[in-house]
Formats: sequence, structure tokens, C-alpha cells
Amino acid sequence: MASSNKISLNYLVFDDEDEELNQNKTQVKVPGIECNLIFVNPVKYWNQETNEFDIDSFNTELDELLRGKQINLIASDWNMIPKTENYDEINALEIIKILVGKHEKFKKIQYLIYSGKPKEVSQVLVSGIQKDLATTEEPIYSRELLSLLLELKIKFSTRNERFNEINTLITNSKSISLIVLNTLSLFDENIVINTGNEDYDGQKIGYLLNLISENNDLGLKFIREIVELSIAHYSKLNE
Repeated sequence: MASSNKISLNYLVFDDEDEELNQNKTQVKVPGIECNLIFVNPVKYWNQETNEFDIDSFNTELDELLRGKQINLIASDWNMIPKTENYDEINALEIIKILVGKHEKFKKIQYLIYSGKPKEVSQVLVSGIQKDLATTEEPIYSRELLSLLLELKIKFSTRNERFNEINTLITNSKSISLIVLNTLSLFDENIVINTGNEDYDGQKIGYLLNLISENNDLGLKFIREIVELSIAHYSKLNE
């Protein structure tokens, strides 16, 4: 039943133009993949009269949008909101810092940063690293910004090429684990029985998938166990 369906994949986009939502829906298409877009416009949380950014409401909506979802790609425009009275500039780097601050799992996701002025992006990043390096005598790997950039998977693109890059990155994200997670999600209301593991038996598959989305070890062990049980059920040991 499930094998004839497209593989479902969630990707997150930050942009200060609402039209980007429609552009993604028409331009992002990958054969065999159902691309589920989660779109966030940070300008929605910017009060231009007081020139303040409502970071609390921004974080609250992000938590609601991302709860229980496996995110495979995060794409962001570089410049979105200038420095306000209460918050620094909202650009792609700040978005990454906010997400990583929420959960370690956001260090393992592929990022795409796009801009109409790629040179400006480089200048900001280089200036930030230089400032970071000048503040301490500690070893180079301990510098906050440089360490973060080296740890993350980030690709840069011009704004004109962003959809080609998004399609390519989604195509490259197809994997065995994505197929397994997608198949399990089709049965999220089913209750697990007879595994012999009290952590799983009696739980809905949807609950266990939420643990996986949080990079919880229990959720990841469930994936391995369900694969092992499936193999044991459909194969025969050599005699």
C-alpha cells in the first residue's frame, strides 16, 4: 500500500517576502518526493512603528510549526530585518543561531543561505569571525562563530539560483532512513505490540516518531528494532 506513495519531506524557508511562499510551491518539485513547505516571514513579528522585534512570539510560532516534524532542509534569505531597538539584525545567520539554540538536532540539518548580494554575506561572516577571534586567547576551535560554521552543513547561493539549489538538495537528501520514516508516518495512529520491549509496546507509532524528531535515542533504537523485526519476519536464516 505505502510503496506507491511519494516520499514525504519537510523543508523550512525563511524570507521577508510573502510571495516566496507561492514561488516555492511552483518552483520546488522533485520526482518521487512530496515537498512539504513550512514558510516563515520574520517581518510578521517586526513592529515598524516602535522598531522592535517580537522575538518571544517568533520563537513560540517556530516551536508550534516544527513540533513533531522531521526537517530535512532549511533555506533562508540573508537580509530580512535590519537591527531594531531591542534585537540584532535578522539575517540567515541569526536564524541558524536561534534554531541551534532550540535543539542540537538543528546542527545536523542541511542549510541553504541565498542572497542577491553574495559578497555582502561573505563580508559579514568574515567580519564576525575576525571580531570573534580578537576577543580571546583561547584555541581557534573554541571561537563561537567559526566553530559553529565549521560544524554546520551550509551551502550558499545567489537568489536567482535558490530554487535550483533547493531542488538539488532535496534530491540529494533521499535516503533509506527517509523512506523508513516516511513509511512509518503513514501508520502513526497504529499501536506497537509484541516487540517484547516495554518502551515501545502500547505506544502509538506517532509518539515514537516524535521522539525521533527530537533525536531521542529511544526513538532511534525503535527504528533499528522495527527494521530488525521486519527482516526477521520476511526472511529465513540459512540452514
